Formats: sequence, C-alpha cells, structure tokens
Amino acid sequence: MDESKILEILVKLGYISKEKALEAQREKRKDEDIVSTLLRLGYIDDVKIIDFYQKYMPSRLWRGTIDEVNIPQDVKEKLPEDFLRKHAIAPIKYDDGKLLVLTINPFNQTAINELRFKTKINTIVPYVSTRKSIEDILNKLYPTVDRIVEGFELEEVEIETEELDLSPEILAAEPGEGPIVKLANFLIAEAVNLGASDIHIEPQEKKLTVRYRVDGVLKVYHDFPARVKDPLVARVKILSNLDIAEKRRPQDGRIRTRVRGKKIDLRVSTVPTVYGEKVVMRIQEAERYLNVRLEDLGFEPDDLEKFKRAIWTPWGMILVTGPTGSGKTTTLYAALMERNSPDVNIMTVEDPVEVSIPGLNQVQINEKIGVTFANVLRAFLRQDPDIILIGEIRDLETAEIGIRAALTGHLVFSTLHTNDAPSSITRLVDMGIEPFLVGSSVILIAAQRLVRKLCPRCKRVDDTPREALLRLGALKSLDEDVTIYKANPKGCDYCNGSGYKGRTAVYEILEVDEEMRKLIVKGVTAEDIKDLARKKGMRTLYEAGMLKVRKGITSVAEVERVLAK
Repeated sequence: MDESKILEILVKLGYISKEKALEAQREKRKDEDIVSTLLRLGYIDDVKIIDFYQKYMPSRLWRGTIDEVNIPQDVKEKLPEDFLRKHAIAPIKYDDGKLLVLTINPFNQTAINELRFKTKINTIVPYVSTRKSIEDILNKLYPTVDRIVEGFELEEVEIETEELDLSPEILAAEPGEGPIVKLANFLIAEAVNLGASDIHIEPQEKKLTVRYRVDGVLKVYHDFPARVKDPLVARVKILSNLDIAEKRRPQDGRIRTRVRGKKIDLRVSTVPTVYGEKVVMRIQEAERYLNVRLEDLGFEPDDLEKFKRAIWTPWGMILVTGPTGSGKTTTLYAALMERNSPDVNIMTVEDPVEVSIPGLNQVQINEKIGVTFANVLRAFLRQDPDIILIGEIRDLETAEIGIRAALTGHLVFSTLHTNDAPSSITRLVDMGIEPFLVGSSVILIAAQRLVRKLCPRCKRVDDTPREALLRLGALKSLDEDVTIYKANPKGCDYCNGSGYKGRTAVYEILEVDEEMRKLIVKGVTAEDIKDLARKKGMRTLYEAGMLKVRKGITSVAEVERVLAK
C-alpha cells in the first residue's frame, strides 16, 4: 500500500483532515515515512495509531510485552541500531530464520527491504505498535548512556584525587560530557556491588563492550555505541594518572576510591588493540584482606592444621602455587595477618603491592630505577626481618636469595605459577636450584584453585546416575547416603541468574618431612614426589574439589570446569 492510500484511509475514517494530509505530504522529509511525518507534526498520536490499526488490520497489531522480546546476540549484532532508530523499527523475536519486527507503518516496504538487505535475513514480518513501545524496546536492546546511569548518584563513588596530576592540559582534554564522567563512576560502583573481580572495557568494530568477571566467570553486562569508546577510556586514564595522549603503548595505573564508604583500589591496565585501547581494572577491596581469616578460605580441617603448623615454624620456605586469579594473594595475606603482631618484623616485596596492610613493611617493585625483587631481598636481609614475602619467584637470582633467607633463620612466603604442588619442587630445580637446597629449605607447598559455590537458595539435587557420580569420584560407593547437588540453570534473583553465589578455595597441601626431603635431594620427578605425598595422605586438587561436592558446597560440573582429574 502506498503512502497516498494510507492518507486517503486516514482522512476517510476521520483521523485527519484533508488539509492536514496535504500539509503532511509537503512537509515529509527525505527517507521519512508518512506516518512518522504525521507523528512529528502532531497530526496523530499513539492512541490514534493503535485505534486505526485495530479497526483496519487487527491481525497485525502486536499485543505482547517488552519482557517477551528475545533476540539472540548473533542476530542483534547484525541489526544496525542507527537504521532501526531512524525508521522506528524494533525487532521482537527471531526464530528459524524469521525476524518479527514492530513498526509504526507496516506498509513501509522500502525500509523493510533495506533492513532485509543489511541483515541478510530474508523473512521479516512487520507488526504494529506505538512509537513509545518501539523506543522502549530499542532502549532495552541498545541502552543509551543516559538511560544506564539514570538515577545513579555521582557521589556514590568518591575518587581520591590527591595523587592525580590534574594539570590545565589534562583538564582541557577531559571529556566534557557529564554522562561519561557519570558512566565511569557507575561502572565501578556496579562492578563492586556485583562482587566482580575485574572490569573489562573492550572496543569492538561497531560498539564498546563492558564485561565483568563475577565469581571467576566473564559475562557481558553492557554494549555501548562506538562513540562512547574514546571519551570513556580517556576518563579512566585521567583517574588512573595515565598519559591520555599515548595510545600506542600499554600503560599501568591505579585508582583509589571509596564506593558507598568501602575503600576500593583499582589496578588499571591499558593495551592498544586494532579497534582502540582495551582497559582492564582489577578490583581490590582493602578491608576484605584485613578481615580475612584462614578458617574462612576453604581449607579442610586437616589441611588447615598442616598450613598453620607451617606458618608458625621459625624458618623455612612456604610456597603457594596456582594460575593468575586463583586466590594466592588472599591466602598469603591471611597467613601474614595471622602472624602480624608488634614483636614480628614482616617485610614484603610485591609487584604490585595489592593492598596496604598496617603493621607490614611493603615494598613496590620498580625495575626502571633498579628496585627489583633480587635487589630488595638483599636489602631486606640487612633489615632484621622475621618473615619475608616475595610476591613471585620469577628467576634464578630471586629463588636463590629466597632460599638462602629460608636457610638462615627466616620464614619466607612466595608464589609460583605451577599446576600442582609436586611440580613446584621440580620447577625450582629446573630454574637451577640444587635439589639439596630445595629439600632443605621448602617446608610446605599449597596448590590452590577457586570454585564457585552453589547458590543456597536455588540449588537442586543432581539427577546424574549414581554409577557416573561414583566414576567421577563424587561418591565412594553406590549405597552411600550422600546427596549431590547441582546448579539451577535459570538461577534466581539472589545469585543473579547464575546458579552460583561466591567462591571458595580448594587446596592441595604437600608437607615436606624427612622422608620427602631425602627423595627431593635425589632429584626425582614430580610424579615420584606426588606418589609419596599421596601415600602420606595428600589430597589432589580434584579430590579436594569432590570433597566439597560431597558436602553440597559446589557441583560436579564446576569441579570438572576448574580442575583436571
């Protein structure tokens, strides 16, 4: 149906006068359909549109709600937002190659054909709704910055600015738009409230994606138009005292802030990608480290006893191993807090210092001016320390000084990136440390991972056959009276729809006793060390994970995801 026919029917049914129909034809803009023109001129409104279509073609009238809108992400990425907003078209459902859309004018075949060409979706079925409903759906699918930060108070996030170099040049370059300043604060507050550990701000070809890592799993929370990319990244760089003019090199910075009274440190890293700078902010909550106790981390009672016995030993080396983000820092800080008292001199060398803790002497690495792990450790040995924390053993020199400190009456804590506890011994030997020095200095190794805890409000009984659970190690025998739980795939409001709430650590504790020491000195393999440790009662990470499954803390699927059998 052409536009003149629509106007003729509207005049005939008494919705507009003939004069207004002629006026609309004269005032119609290029690429604008006649119904949009009538709405813009105020000659009709949403009520008249619905009334008209209800009488004229009721089968095309959409009677659904905004909650029913369901567009898969891959289809959403094909749909051009600017085109949809320009022509007031809102997608509502995609099923088996067919796209259902809402429009104020289902006869606007030109726009439908153009959308078909742009998306390569051949079957597009138009339904009718009001302009407001269409705008609401588009705002849900493509949230604007203003809409996202609506109702958010800027004061909820207090940025500590005393360390910032807010020179006139910096202030001149700062994005002048209020919404961008508000958006940066909003993203920090939202991530902290969700309990996220990281914020990822990622530029794509046609948009900016914001993802949060919550309970160890990354998930997309926002997609913004590409125009937001540069001002948002510039705002974050200003807050973290980075060079906003330098966009070709990676940079590292820090933001100190308070979110609703909680002291939060953000470690900021930028890297240049093909579509612009990607920013990752690691969230550190200072108070959480100050209040953390070893009993709350996830140790099994027997493992906790071993670990406590080691940290109260007067000298030796304790290693905590695992990949990035496995909770090593939390375990080490909890151990230091246990020993933190006025009669103990604790010195740490870290890169970077994660959280400032009263009572500890913490040194930040700065390789540009020669403040390296090895140099600082040499200085520490002249500072009369009782306990030394080495953030990470990265090279032979650092390892040698740490072991020498452990052998000369100091208790040394450090971390290594290894898959399990036994392979940490062979890693040190591979670095070039003599096996007899490793055997003489290392007293305990704790390998760890983090697994998500099942949501206590919506977890379900696992209906996997008991024979399969027995094979996986979740059950010890078929007739055992143990209930195994799994996550609710739909989740609930309490767990934000994930089925999991919070995380706990699983540990593999390797104690180095006299028999183990003799084996290490012989220069044996990690497998030999593991066999002896298992005979002495060491649980592997997988076994420790399954123990938490048996206690109803986590699920078999989560242990399988995080840990190798």
